[in-house]
Amino acid sequence: MTEIIFERKLAEEQIIELARGILINGGIIVIPTDTIPGIGCIADNQDAVSRLFELKDRPLNLALPVIIADSKDVEAYVEYIPSTFYKLTDRYWPGPLTVILKSNGVIDKKVGGGKDTLGFRIPDSPLIRGLIRTIKKPLALTSANPHNVGPSAVHQKLLSWWKNEVELIVLGKSTAPRVPSAVIDLVSQPPKILREGIIQTMDLEANLY
Repeated sequence: MTEIIFERKLAEEQIIELARGILINGGIIVIPTDTIPGIGCIADNQDAVSRLFELKDRPLNLALPVIIADSKDVEAYVEYIPSTFYKLTDRYWPGPLTVILKSNGVIDKKVGGGKDTLGFRIPDSPLIRGLIRTIKKPLALTSANPHNVGPSAVHQKLLSWWKNEVELIVLGKSTAPRVPSAVIDLVSQPPKILREGIIQTMDLEANLY
């Protein structure tokens, strides 16, 4: 059974408490973000992560973004933090930028698509950041659409995909799809822009070099 709620009808604290209970018990939620709706679970729950891949029919070599609430949170999950990390995140976080860093192995490699790297993001969403601070763990959160199907924030599509498949669906604004986050790999030398997203490549490069 899927619990379905509307973001506008409940206080943020109520949504966070409901989602927290589901997530800490290994559940999966669909929730609005600052870009497109996301589907996810607690990042260090291996069973939930495996189920998330299965539900989306997502290839195991495609990493799941790791969603955090504060820049300093990455310190617990990476081997090192290059100086360019702070230059970029001070400018673009919270916001539509995913930064790839070298994992220290605390989060299972399955989240990173079998690689020894992880992609981190802080969304410009008080709801998501408040939820992460409450559970004190990062989320593995990706776009709420089946693999090889275009993303959507339309309620009917989200319900057709995930009703009776996940434990909670939080419906935000039913809007046209938005552009996803930009992705930059800071493990590569020099860093590589893997996806432009909302932030233009020229703007990213100006803050890299």
